[in-house]
Amino acid sequence: MQQIPDLGKNSLGKPDPWAKFRGLAWGQLVLSIALIPLMLAGGAMGQLIGAAGLFTNLFLARKPFRTPVKLLAMLGVVLASYLGYFLTAGLVYNLLKG
Repeated sequence: MQQIPDLGKNSLGKPDPWAKFRGLAWGQLVLSIALIPLMLAGGAMGQLIGAAGLFTNLFLARKPFRTPVKLLAMLGVVLASYLGYFLTAGLVYNLLKG
């Protein structure tokens, strides 16, 4: 009997950091990684919002929805993440600068 390999580990038995991205369609992959610039340039607030959006998109990508519905939902997460970041950053800036 053949064993099914564990996709969460590499050949050395270490956890595979890219396992969540494997097997996604190109559109799903693009919408998932579209939040990485927010995580890199947004400071702690951008990292929090970007990571939440990224993991939400990875969660949605694995759901058994129809492809157009899934892509629209993932696009909505990307837009909501960026909009939420800019609104929160503007609010914090206005509170601090008065």
